Amino acid sequence: MNVFFKDSNKKNSLKIIWEAIHYGILKKTLPVDYFRKFLYRKDIKNYKDYLSLKEYYSIIESKKMVFPEVSALLLNKLIFKWVCEKQGLPVAPLLGYSLHSQLIVGNQVSWTGSKETLLQKFNKLLEGTTTNQLFLKPIMGIGGQGCMIISKSNLMESVIRHQKALLEQSYLIEEYIQQHPTINEIHPFAINTLRMVHYIDSNNTVHILSVLMRFGIGTSITDNTSTGGFSIAVNSKTGVLEGPGRQDLAKGGAVYSKHPDTQVALEGFVIPYFQEACNLVKKSAKYFPNRIVGWDIAITPSGPVIIEANHNPSLHLSDVAYGGYKKHPLIKEILKEINI
Repeated sequence: MNVFFKDSNKKNSLKIIWEAIHYGILKKTLPVDYFRKFLYRKDIKNYKDYLSLKEYYSIIESKKMVFPEVSALLLNKLIFKWVCEKQGLPVAPLLGYSLHSQLIVGNQVSWTGSKETLLQKFNKLLEGTTTNQLFLKPIMGIGGQGCMIISKSNLMESVIRHQKALLEQSYLIEEYIQQHPTINEIHPFAINTLRMVHYIDSNNTVHILSVLMRFGIGTSITDNTSTGGFSIAVNSKTGVLEGPGRQDLAKGGAVYSKHPDTQVALEGFVIPYFQEACNLVKKSAKYFPNRIVGWDIAITPSGPVIIEANHNPSLHLSDVAYGGYKKHPLIKEILKEINI
């Protein structure tokens, strides 16, 4: 609420009170998202077109939209990776994985019970990479938490700093991918991803419901809004960034026309290989047929690569980027089908 009170772009107090009450009555719930989605700001005229938290959960918890056995494939990043590789879908190369203190590389299982062993194993894995970097992420992690980059230059420092986590938790170990150079110009420290939401209609046709792009800030190695990054709308037909970038309210609620670190203008930037990314999501959706899924897609110099897919696709970000999801004809179709 500190961000709200300090926001100079607020509507007048009486208008905010009236709209928040009206939003709550209309949605039959507490008007939490009136504030979380910046609907109190002067530039938002259509506050009724935004999903409430109740409507959001009605979609992602609907047994007509989301199926537990598919969600289980998406939740476990290792299983998800294996399915993608089996179906020939482009992903970051999997070098191995750890299960607590066990390291599995190919069919070799070894115990990594000491700092010295970790150094030896990671050094050997690094020798087989083309980028000289490893990307580790928790197998059951969410929101970019716990991810780390290990390179030859920071190997000792990384092992010392993360030794406890590396010995006690479970990680996917990937070769760090190269990001497209034009995206690197905006933010080079993180792999900045497209969040592409697919929707499968009642005729089994796959649609791209909406697209946004996320960017990291500072030296953060992840682009998640939960780790301080921001998101911006993407035109789902042209692949062009539109409007301002927005940081999550809980992280400061900043609004950006340029990336705050590189000062590169955001609006009008054309995402490379955008149509190929759309085609990849539509193809991949058939192997993970929850009717609504949020895909994180990176763009490399040679095309799109799947980072992960989310059974809980953070529709509040897409709602804000779209400018009110209830205007979307396919969202109207979804809400009608689930009787909301």
